[in-house]
Amino acid sequence: MNIPDSVELVVGVPLIVITPALVELAKRQGLPARYAGLAAMLTAMALLVCGDLALGGAPPADALVATVARWVLGGVVYGLAAAGLYSQGRELAERQAPMRRGE
Repeated sequence: MNIPDSVELVVGVPLIVITPALVELAKRQGLPARYAGLAAMLTAMALLVCGDLALGGAPPADALVATVARWVLGGVVYGLAAAGLYSQGRELAERQAPMRRGE
């Protein structure tokens, strides 16, 4: 078992949960909804960078390009996953609303 892979999993799961909350907060502060996907990716990327730096410190110079690429790719993947989670939650809430009203 590779330890860095396990650390990424432990960091990644909260990212998918925290990112939609932060994007929703940004939307309530005035962020247009059409930018929510981009905001989710940037938020996930920033959280991934912070988590990596907190757990492992600054990457060595010879691994900087690979590390930054991983941050960008991870931000896109986790951001899209978080946006999907958010939209699914919203979809379920909208489907449940008519049932609660008795329609």
